[in-house]
Amino acid sequence: MTHLQKNWLTEGTMDFEYKKFVLMAYLQHIDSQFTLNKLHPYLPDLQLHFDSCIRIRTDKSAIRTSFPKNVTGVNLQTWQLEYEETHQDDPYLEDINYILDFAIPRFSRSLEQGTERFSEVGENIKISPVGIVPLRLEEGYLLFLHTFQPVVSIFEYQLALYNEMKERYLKTTFVDSVRIGLGKTVSQIKVDLTKKNKSLPNPATYVVESKYDYPLHEALLPVAKKLILKEINIA
Repeated sequence: MTHLQKNWLTEGTMDFEYKKFVLMAYLQHIDSQFTLNKLHPYLPDLQLHFDSCIRIRTDKSAIRTSFPKNVTGVNLQTWQLEYEETHQDDPYLEDINYILDFAIPRFSRSLEQGTERFSEVGENIKISPVGIVPLRLEEGYLLFLHTFQPVVSIFEYQLALYNEMKERYLKTTFVDSVRIGLGKTVSQIKVDLTKKNKSLPNPATYVVESKYDYPLHEALLPVAKKLILKEINIA
């Protein structure tokens, strides 16, 4: 299973074994993608599913504590009243509890593995400014040097508002792939981009180099975007 529905926990057959099967198939696919260093969109999706499970568990706990309780006695050591709950979960909510208990630690484990790989990619790439760095860094270009080819993949970026994680993020648009050589350096590419796009007379431009041949869209691009956010003091 390559995708887990947003409402997988509450939709469809409410059967623990079935839900467990669905979850494990999804996580096995995620693990196979992480092995290939394909981190996006899988890592953000994992985070959303994990946060959703935590939120459901927290909401259930809040609802449970709002129900009245019966006083059963007094603790003579602490002199505090002791209570018993009057509310009992129905079978549907009990099934939700079982599934949450199974899912949360597994989401957490996969998140940890994905985050470690994300950090590893970040440690193995180098981001350098091309030419003079302008005062305005919220928009510009990312130039990805391919590890084993004399090719540069060009992306235009712009600082956007908030994503599903309620975080600022960079919106990127693929511009072109250009072969580099004696007459076509990254500095010349910046000049050419400036001529084509008059709205950015001196764009912030960064070249991204990697020690290893990581997937461009699934690893290098999302990691570079995160690092650029730190560069412009957003992340």
